Order: sequence, then structure tokens, then C-alpha cells
Amino acid sequence: MRTSYLKVLLAAATTTPAVALAQSTPSGTPVEASALAQTPESPAKSTLFKIGTGLSQGFEFGGYSGLSVPIVLGVEHHLASAVSLYGNLFGGLNIIRRQDYDRPLLREIGADAGVRYYYNQEKRKQKGRDTGPFVGNYLALHSSSSLFSYRRQNSYNVRNYFSYDYSTLNLVWGMQRRIGGHGLIDAYAGAGISNPFRFSDQDRISQYKRRPTPNLELGVKISLVP
Repeated sequence: MRTSYLKVLLAAATTTPAVALAQSTPSGTPVEASALAQTPESPAKSTLFKIGTGLSQGFEFGGYSGLSVPIVLGVEHHLASAVSLYGNLFGGLNIIRRQDYDRPLLREIGADAGVRYYYNQEKRKQKGRDTGPFVGNYLALHSSSSLFSYRRQNSYNVRNYFSYDYSTLNLVWGMQRRIGGHGLIDAYAGAGISNPFRFSDQDRISQYKRRPTPNLELGVKISLVP
């Protein structure tokens, strides 16, 4: 009889803490799921600012100009998940020049703008490649205009001036990728039309005229981004 009574007490003592623990501590899975559900995801940036350089408009090497390197200030804004508008201001800095040729420091200035369509974003995501705003392969309608610098000297001083050079309108294919946390590389190629001055010899009169001319657009830009 005493043995049976001790067995009952022992069983009660071993089961009571487990029951109390189960009642006081709910399952961890619902708590974790609730916490995750309450943590909002940080929204993706819709606007990206850039500062960079590269082999693009403003780059010049050789001849009387020496070496000019472009500085590009840009912004890109996403209108939708795969469509963005962009614009850039650029200037070609003449950093190496011929000693016998006095060239202004700012060789060329200009601006470009366009609209991009980033295609195959879903396929890239399925293959584990980088996707998202500002990353991927794209098609673009790209337009640019530039001014060239020159110097005019009189009996008192020398002044620098800028004059309209030419404009372009191109269809472009390109690819833009992230480099680390704050780098961006943008490579592109395309073709279109431009309006530079061309030498004309018609009606026995030699002159320069603007004429529609096929244009080839190539470039690689490396930028810093926030």
C-alpha cells in the first residue's frame, strides 16, 4: 500500500512541471512568425544619384587636345519595376595637354537624357542573377547635346567661350551592374543619328553645314552611388 502511494506521488511530481511549462511558454513558431510579420521590409530606392567617369562623352585623347577625362553627374528614376528615366551632366577635363597648345581646362560640356527598359528581369531572378532597380540589361532611347570650348583673344585679355557642337538621338543596348556596396558599372552600345557640321561644296560655294549623319554610340562608365 505504501509502495503504491509513493508511486502516485512520484508520477505527479514529474508531470506537473512539464504541464506548467507547456502552459506558460507557448510554441515558438507562432511568436517568430508574428514578429516577422510585424517587421516591414525596407522599400527599394526609386531614385539613384551617380558621380563617375569612363570612356564616354567628354573623353578625348590625341591630337592637339591631349587627354580629356569626363566627369559625369547623373540621376536615374524608376517609373515602374522595369522602366526608368535618366539624365546626366558631363564635362571633359583637359588634364594632359601639349605644351605648345593652350587648351581651356574644360574641353567640352553637355547633357544627355533618355528612357530605359530593363528586360528579362524575371528570367534573371530565376537563374539567380542580380535583379532589381537599376540592375540588368536594358534597351534605351538616348539623346545628347554637347558644347565645345574655345578661346578668343583681344588686345586686353583671353576669354573662354562655349559654342553648340552637335546633338544625337540613338537606340542603345546596355548592361548596368552593381560593384560592391557603392559602385556601379554601365556599358552600352548603339546607333542613331547626329547633326555635326560637314563640309559642303555645292554650287561652287564651299561652306560648312549641319547635315544628318549616322552616329555610333559606345561607352563604359564607372560611378559611385549612395
